Amino acid sequence: MPTLPVSPAEIAIALLLAAIGATLQGSIGFGLAVVAAPILLLLDPVWVPGPMLFAALTLVVLIAHRDRVHILGSDVALGTFGRFLGTVPAAYAIRMLPGTVYDLIFAAIVLTGVLLSTSGWHIARTPLNILAAGTLSGIAGTISSIGGPPLALVYQREKGPNVRSTMSAIFTVGTMISIAGLWWAGRFGLIELCLGLILMPAVLIGFAVSRHTALWLDRRHIRPAILAVSAASALLILARAVYQLM
Repeated sequence: MPTLPVSPAEIAIALLLAAIGATLQGSIGFGLAVVAAPILLLLDPVWVPGPMLFAALTLVVLIAHRDRVHILGSDVALGTFGRFLGTVPAAYAIRMLPGTVYDLIFAAIVLTGVLLSTSGWHIARTPLNILAAGTLSGIAGTISSIGGPPLALVYQREKGPNVRSTMSAIFTVGTMISIAGLWWAGRFGLIELCLGLILMPAVLIGFAVSRHTALWLDRRHIRPAILAVSAASALLILARAVYQLM
């Protein structure tokens, strides 16, 4: 096992964030990367996007299996193909970008995701829109590990089990594609794999807890709190990047 460039305190914070985020995602359909990724990037950039994506892979597989009878199969094929289309330019960009520019793009993606999530804008669930949303999800997911908002716009009027299962099925294959893209870009190696494995027990705990919290977590109150934390973290990342460019 390689020497990891993180302290025990950082690992403890990352585990706590992963457990909270996994509990929320298993309960209301999103939350892991939205909560954890911006804060982890502030804590130490090594956690994002590779380790976060690898840990999230476990969660989406579990959710997709749990709600598998509700999966919309044709949507999975289109969304997954879109993820592939989006991952290719995202991996190339992340390979070429300096760290400060990456932070700016990351913050912009998070803030855009927050705005989309709160806009109430509805996009019809058509094959073309699913493909387009999957492509945008591939770009955002590969760069920031937060690929949910574009697809959420398409599914926001669908039933909860259909949303969780179909998006998780798309993310199962899509996340593997994104990780492959990060490996090609030199942003996923043994260190990122080890950090992702470290996060997995927290993700499993969060998923187990979500079986009990899904019935009483009030999405109307939890959702604004999650988005507010994400937006605040993104603004701090943006301010730091702008300061470093000055």
